[in-house]
Amino acid sequence: MHKKISVGIALTIAMFSIIVTVLVTTAVTMSIFSDIISDVPERENMYSSLAEIDNIIRNNYVGELEQESVDSGIASGYTESLSVGLNYIMSKEEYDAYKLRQSGTDKDGNAVSTVEYKKYGSAGYIKISDFSDKTSQEFADAYKLLKDNSVTGLIIDVRNTESINISSAAAVIDKIVPLASQGTQAIATATDKNGKNLEIFSADSESIDLPVSVIVNENTSGAGELLACDIRDFGKGTVVGKTTKGVCTYQKVFELENGGAAVITTAKLLPYTSESYDGTGVKPDYEVNAAENPSDLNEDTQFLQAYASVSSLQR
Repeated sequence: MHKKISVGIALTIAMFSIIVTVLVTTAVTMSIFSDIISDVPERENMYSSLAEIDNIIRNNYVGELEQESVDSGIASGYTESLSVGLNYIMSKEEYDAYKLRQSGTDKDGNAVSTVEYKKYGSAGYIKISDFSDKTSQEFADAYKLLKDNSVTGLIIDVRNTESINISSAAAVIDKIVPLASQGTQAIATATDKNGKNLEIFSADSESIDLPVSVIVNENTSGAGELLACDIRDFGKGTVVGKTTKGVCTYQKVFELENGGAAVITTAKLLPYTSESYDGTGVKPDYEVNAAENPSDLNEDTQFLQAYASVSSLQR
């Protein structure tokens, strides 16, 4: 049986709810307003400096101003002035090409693989040329075929891969390593400027039961670096080649109104158990100089060391 309440009590409850809502809304609004106000002097200085330079150029520059180039230059200069991580502007054409690469297709809709593989002796060799949204499945397919062909070791080549797709790298790593139970208890953790976890890349219990060696070089950046670092952190194998570029940060792609995009570093990245390699790179277990113009794997000194490494670890 429901008890009736008086009109007075009902009005009191309603008024109380309105007051609480107003107070909460005011508090949130004031917090946001305070943040905006604190940025106003800095923004005014920036716009003032830019207006001064613009005035000088428009009154004195001997050439013709191309507004599109000016706008592009301002955006590029702003992002490139940022000192942490990778930050840059993609034009519409560059962004369109980027989206195609991530989808694993070309401009005609044909599939473009980021993974090549072959058997070499007793080991399987997988070359990852880029990290796209389809790379982890391509990797899994390649590994299955190699495993069915009785390989007893695995060599993963991420030389010259410069990718910001950390999610793709984490998905590949997850297929290799077991459950993350130490360190960060994750394949990687992206932490924003306030110290909050922006993204946590977890690992399941399935893993590859083969010794692994990852080949890297000076041009290995971002996703490839995380793969090399984590393979070693999880005790799954070794790293061979040269010290990597040293980009241990997390980027997000923001689409712009002109059809282009801004790539901005939104978080710092923590690998499984290692310290951040940002600015220092992932140092190999076996430092090996690259052979000059090798015609095949038999002349590739870094590959041959990786092969020797997995051979010595085979069970």
